[in-house]
Amino acid sequence: MQSFISIASVAFIIFQTVAQVAGHGAIINAVGNVGGQGRALAVDPSTPRDGTRRRPFQQDSTRFRSGPTGCGETLQNGEINIASSMSALVNDMGGLPQVTAGGELTMTLHQVNADGAGPYTCMIDMSGTGASYTSIVVTQNVPGSRRGRNRDGEASDFPLVAQLPANMQCTGSMAGMTGICMVRCQNPARAGPFGGCVPIQQVQDAPPAVAPVDAPNDEEGVAPVDASAAAGSSRSGSSSGSVANGVSRFSGRIARGLVERERAMAREAASDDDSEEECD
Repeated sequence: MQSFISIASVAFIIFQTVAQVAGHGAIINAVGNVGGQGRALAVDPSTPRDGTRRRPFQQDSTRFRSGPTGCGETLQNGEINIASSMSALVNDMGGLPQVTAGGELTMTLHQVNADGAGPYTCMIDMSGTGASYTSIVVTQNVPGSRRGRNRDGEASDFPLVAQLPANMQCTGSMAGMTGICMVRCQNPARAGPFGGCVPIQQVQDAPPAVAPVDAPNDEEGVAPVDASAAAGSSRSGSSSGSVANGVSRFSGRIARGLVERERAMAREAASDDDSEEECD
């Protein structure tokens, strides 16, 4: 009888220990490749981030105990209700991370204690409901062992970047928004997995930029003058002017010579007349 009680006591203690396991990592920020900002569902921005204890530091971290669907649970809120958590998030943030097909989701993972470490795997549900996830590529990960442990990363923030599918088509509608997908990221910790669900909104690709068109030089739309042609014309005009000036100077000298010759002939004629008068 005593042996049975001891076994029951041990089993109860183990059960209580397992039941009290809290989440040890939280996605506290997320930004889309087009803009917008968000975070994981049920994350409380008032939670302090400078400690590792269960309360209050682990209270809003997500643990995925229920399996491969849904968005897990937190100490603070229990099982996460996606619709109500989504509404609260949009009201607080004013929107969601905005992304395009083939774009990136850049997140900040806050590691609370040792088993909130990486590596993290990410997946996407294009219906936004968390009903069915498909794996996506993580291009920048959180450091950690294969068991999701790293004591050196306790109470620290790390970048976590996921590449979104090129054929992504987000079809979810929640909190007055359309084009919603759900991205779920989690680590391999035995007590977890830990991580979070980040809702995102798909938007259309930005249109290509149009190259500016040069304006005409004046209101009549005169085409711009080619600088080299203008310089050539200027040099040609300068040469022509020099020739013209030379011809003008030469013509002037000839004219002055003719005038002087006419004056000399007039003087000779006058001298001849005077001589004839003296002879008479």
